[in-house]
Amino acid sequence: MTQEAHSLSAPSVGLLLHVLRQQGQDVGAICQQVGLDMQVVQDVNARISVAMVQDLWDAAIAATSDPDLALHVAEIINPTSMGTIAYVMMNAATLHESLLKLCKYQDIVCGAIQTSLEVQGQQAFIKLQVVSPVLENPRNALDSELVIYKNAFSALVGQPVLFNQVLFAYPRPASIKEHERVFSGAELIFDAKSSGLVFDASYLELPIVTANPELNQLFEKYAEEYLQRLREPKTVRERVQREIAQLLKGEEPSINLVSRSLAMSVRSLQSRLKEEGVTYQALLDEVRKEIAIKHLQDNQQTITDIAYLLGFAEPSVFSRSFKRWTGMPPAAYRQRMAVA
Repeated sequence: MTQEAHSLSAPSVGLLLHVLRQQGQDVGAICQQVGLDMQVVQDVNARISVAMVQDLWDAAIAATSDPDLALHVAEIINPTSMGTIAYVMMNAATLHESLLKLCKYQDIVCGAIQTSLEVQGQQAFIKLQVVSPVLENPRNALDSELVIYKNAFSALVGQPVLFNQVLFAYPRPASIKEHERVFSGAELIFDAKSSGLVFDASYLELPIVTANPELNQLFEKYAEEYLQRLREPKTVRERVQREIAQLLKGEEPSINLVSRSLAMSVRSLQSRLKEEGVTYQALLDEVRKEIAIKHLQDNQQTITDIAYLLGFAEPSVFSRSFKRWTGMPPAAYRQRMAVA
């Protein structure tokens, strides 16, 4: 899991602080409480960890005594203030194209939640899936993104976009009065497998009112470059994880092979990993676990195929390893996911 999956852009965090400041809150005290450096927030290229942002939401909610703060903050935010990704979306030809751009570049704003577009018959579904294990309590992040998306879609096409359903991948709160107000007219579904917005697919064909083909090319070029820089491994740990994932094709990649790929000696690689508080075996297990879970969820490969794909000599060895990683054998994990 690379760095962008555990971070948010500093400007997006700055929007939260801006709204809190408008509400009369002592933003400096709230940031000091969670250890957030205000100078970092002002750096447009900086990234702030998901863990830090979670703590910031908790502190802000405590300061305002508002459990629905994420909904209220997102209502105030102008969607165009989301920076590069907003400009790319605003200059696409249709809402369909604009939403595809959102899915492609969403990591620029927040890598902890993956956005995708699914179209089935007459319905479209913008799905939000938490992909970072660091985001332990996703309610605030999901609520804010859903409201921003809701407001952005209408602004993009210059008319209201009505939603049939709004899904929340967290338990129903004690009060949903504000959810009902913000998403008026839509069926609200809590404890869903994933969060998102369901609406008529006919909206996808609507033109974007601010579309400009020349600006579209310019902003997309910038977004591509930014995303590429963002996803470039920043630490030895991330570089090793990337190499393992690329080399893990039926054989277990040895540390010798990975060190050669990184143009480092084995001793130097082990020393650098030790400085970062991790071992090669732990990273190998981590990558194998992530790939195994993905294949088990996709339900396209047999457990035996997955075992050999991950470089295990025997399926039984894979099963024992997977149970050590997750607390259950792969067959039980797949069965649980099927009924979730």
